[in-house]
Amino acid sequence: MKKAISVLMIAACMLCMATACEKKDKKENDTSAAQATETDCTAAERVTTEPEGEITISEMIDQRIKEEGKITLYRMRIAESNSPVEITEDLKVKIISYDGDKLTGYKNPDDFLMETRLGDIIHNKVDYSTYNIGTYGGNWKRHRYVSGGDEKYVEEEGYVQREITTDDSGNNAQLETLYSYSKGTLYSRDAGSKEWNQTEKEDSLDIVSFGTFERIKLDGKTYMTFCVRNNLDLIEYDIIPDNKYTENKTVVYDTPGTEKTTVNTVDYLKEYQAVPQEELEQMIVFPGSEKEESSQAAD
Repeated sequence: MKKAISVLMIAACMLCMATACEKKDKKENDTSAAQATETDCTAAERVTTEPEGEITISEMIDQRIKEEGKITLYRMRIAESNSPVEITEDLKVKIISYDGDKLTGYKNPDDFLMETRLGDIIHNKVDYSTYNIGTYGGNWKRHRYVSGGDEKYVEEEGYVQREITTDDSGNNAQLETLYSYSKGTLYSRDAGSKEWNQTEKEDSLDIVSFGTFERIKLDGKTYMTFCVRNNLDLIEYDIIPDNKYTENKTVVYDTPGTEKTTVNTVDYLKEYQAVPQEELEQMIVFPGSEKEESSQAAD
């Protein structure tokens, strides 16, 4: 009997020790998780060091494609420019890449807006095998229900064009844009009808516009950023990771006639404007800025 009680007591002690260790491990894990989350929400800092040189947008794109096969950017759209935005790893962004021939979009199936958390991208936590990856400017067909009828579009010609806008004199480049051009036949018919109506169609879709330039730092790495206001009055903020070729340079626009670029002739693209630096500083909040301190005081 005594032997049985001893065995039970030993078992009970071992169970208590195991439970205590489990609670301790859980507590440590919870703390680590909290710290990891806190780290992942790190805010961006503006890089203010003097650049060592200049690089044009064309050079920046071409060099990245030559070395890495494509240039990748992360886009954030801001509906209200009057609301201060803090650039942190917690931001949701859309991912786009350009390989010199086509533009590719990466859609996250686990997000309502198909966006991706910036911190997950930076820390290589994204499983792209689950993503819906689509190409802008490639051959495609679509069928959709429109105003009580059917519609489909068959593209005969599609490509990505890199172009630049200029000032009134036509001599100075203000903004460079990548957009996809499409030419094809639009087929449409009324509901219940078997007869298709054919219409020739051309379409241009702006994808990437390089506007006001500045450099930021996140988790010890630097990134190029470009900010424009589009024709829907939305602010587009594009983030591009630096590499050794770009990290110490400021980005400038190409001049008309530069190889592989043409002066932009698409009217609505000329309406694009880079966000003025003063407005950008009001829109984006960086740690240690007077604006951040005043907003904290208000809280």
